[in-house]
Amino acid sequence: MKRMDLKLALLIAGICFASGFLLLPYQMESLKSAMSANEFEEMTGGASLVVLSLVSSVQLFIMSFTLAFFGFKLARHTGFSFDILQSLFEKGKKRLFNRLSLLLSIILGTVTGFIIVGSDRYYFQYQIQQIGGSTPEFSWLGLFAGVLAGGVFEETLMRLFLVSLLVWIFQITAGRKRQLPKSYIWAAIILASLVFAAGHLPFTSMVFGDLTGMILFRCFLLNGIGGLFFGYLYCKKGFEYAIVSHMFAHISMQLLFIPLFY
Repeated sequence: MKRMDLKLALLIAGICFASGFLLLPYQMESLKSAMSANEFEEMTGGASLVVLSLVSSVQLFIMSFTLAFFGFKLARHTGFSFDILQSLFEKGKKRLFNRLSLLLSIILGTVTGFIIVGSDRYYFQYQIQQIGGSTPEFSWLGLFAGVLAGGVFEETLMRLFLVSLLVWIFQITAGRKRQLPKSYIWAAIILASLVFAAGHLPFTSMVFGDLTGMILFRCFLLNGIGGLFFGYLYCKKGFEYAIVSHMFAHISMQLLFIPLFY
């Protein structure tokens, strides 16, 4: 299994390495509108975007490889599935997506995209001045960065590693090897979602400045709601379904809801 986990971790890390060349430019693009030219220059240290992207990609490769390698081991111990990915490296054991589970993943991802874009369009723009003064636009960079970095790296970090780690800890403290009560599983899903939302606070602070109560509410709502759906899919259906759902959250936002609402 060690060799299998190594291969799987390298696959995940390779995808995340590629995503670094998309993610950083997209983040920089988002920050430029919220920062002065001098502030932006000071933050980047005058380095070229190519160099910064390469550094970002290497960091993502190392982080994702480590998280995936230990995440797959934790998932085995906690009984979570990644059969489709594993079958890629098994001769004669190719597994396909379950159609109903795949459909559920797409629906939940699309619902997540609707909540994120719709909340800004019909509520938060009237509560937060910075949102009301800007109009989101379709971005190919945002689409592919979201699909790769969001769908693969964030799911590796938050579901494969963190949810599995929390459930493993719960198993040890509860003295159970398998079959924890559902409340423990949901506690892990919710905690991971809160951690993910909290991780967006520094970026939120750079974009909005002061973190008011409404801005904090928006940050935790919009960054946490998808984690509940993706966590459910990870625990009930498998890691691959969480990835697909997260990808479709970004696909639906960029290709459907931003053009529809704006």
